[in-house]
Amino acid sequence: MAKKKQKQQPQRQNLDTATEAKSSLGSLKDMVNADALAKLKQLEKEMKSESERKAKEAAEQKRREQEERERNKSFAELLADYDKKGGGKYS
Repeated sequence: MAKKKQKQQPQRQNLDTATEAKSSLGSLKDMVNADALAKLKQLEKEMKSESERKAKEAAEQKRREQEERERNKSFAELLADYDKKGGGKYS
């Protein structure tokens, strides 16, 4: 009978160590998930700021182009635009 008790104890120890390994694996998995989530959030912030910067640059470029077109208009074009807006003296 003593032999049977000795055999059962190592199995219990193996079961306990396996359970501990699984729990540590679970915490490692959680740590990896948390790290990956943090990296994804950081990447999302960077992408958002980059898109905002590009939108501002595009708006500024559009404003400069419009200003350049206004500067390059002939007198006749300026007069026609003025009349279209209803700002003419006799409209």
